[in-house]
Amino acid sequence: MRPGFLHATLLGLSFVSMTADTANLHAADSVSAPVDYLKDVKPLLTAKCVACHGGLRQKGNLRLDTAKFAIKGGDSGPAFIAGDSAKSVLIEAILGENGRTKMPVEGEPLKPEQIELLRRWIDSGAKASDDEPVADPRDHWAFKKPVKPIVPNLKSEISDLRFQISNPIDAFIAAEQQPSREELHDFLNDTEPDAYERVVDRLLESPEHARRWARHWMDIWRYSDWYGSRGGNELRNSRRHIWRWRDWIIDSLAADKGYDRMIIEMLAADEVAPGDRDIGRATGFLGRNYYVFNRNVWLHDTVEFTGAAFLGLTFKCARCHDHKYDPLAQEEYFRLRAFFEPHNVRTDQLVGKNDAITARRTDVSARTW
Repeated sequence: MRPGFLHATLLGLSFVSMTADTANLHAADSVSAPVDYLKDVKPLLTAKCVACHGGLRQKGNLRLDTAKFAIKGGDSGPAFIAGDSAKSVLIEAILGENGRTKMPVEGEPLKPEQIELLRRWIDSGAKASDDEPVADPRDHWAFKKPVKPIVPNLKSEISDLRFQISNPIDAFIAAEQQPSREELHDFLNDTEPDAYERVVDRLLESPEHARRWARHWMDIWRYSDWYGSRGGNELRNSRRHIWRWRDWIIDSLAADKGYDRMIIEMLAADEVAPGDRDIGRATGFLGRNYYVFNRNVWLHDTVEFTGAAFLGLTFKCARCHDHKYDPLAQEEYFRLRAFFEPHNVRTDQLVGKNDAITARRTDVSARTW
């Protein structure tokens, strides 16, 4: 055997041995490291257990959203016995042992390392904070009454009297648009007392102001340009005239139309202004979700994005069952969908008719599926 080959072999074996020892040391450190309840255990229980054993519903009268409730237990007693994971109901349920149904019933089971983490936490005494806050699913920000914020005091930061704010909203606004050199010189050379007011009025009335803020709202309302047809001239899930809705958003902001009125027109322009071409553009919000192959897809998206855009809630979970995190029942999902059931979208162009995509109310007694 050549000496060079022998040396290379010995070096390789030494490297493998060192790597294995290092991995074993890391594994030993991981096992010996203390388990933090708030950092390690609670997020795991929240992801895997709280949907059925939390604030909204408690199967078996068991809650696992706080350590205090878990110790209290449910119909089968305490969820765990501090210091003895082998006799803890939680571990038995996760493993499906002693005749217990394996948990969670739905979704991916816990990984071996996650089960071991829970074992270590329980065996080490199941330490948790005594003043752990109890979250109430009904204490959702979307259900809270808006509170008028404190207006920032900018008087001490603005020395020029021309720049003093005259309306509280001005204290929250940052234009984020640099003036041109010509605009800057014109303003600095303007000695009239209303110079600042005239600049603000000009900016607010400029088309760029409405377009800039329309982009933010279009993100929330899921606007996207038409990407073309497939299968000849057939419309599927993209709207040929959707740009008219985009222009309506810009025009509404430029006209200082109220937010409440914009919502009404997007959801019911055919009811509040039948035959009005300009206002009818607002129903692009409903037409945006239209899907030619399956009406249920359209209505599902309409419910989901209406809830997200105007209520700050996600409804899609409640389509198949009661929402597991928000206080929404499956029945409430279909109550909201019922508002949109009598509607349809006209996507064809008719001679002498308004060629904009519009959602309209059809015969209430007609079948919609």
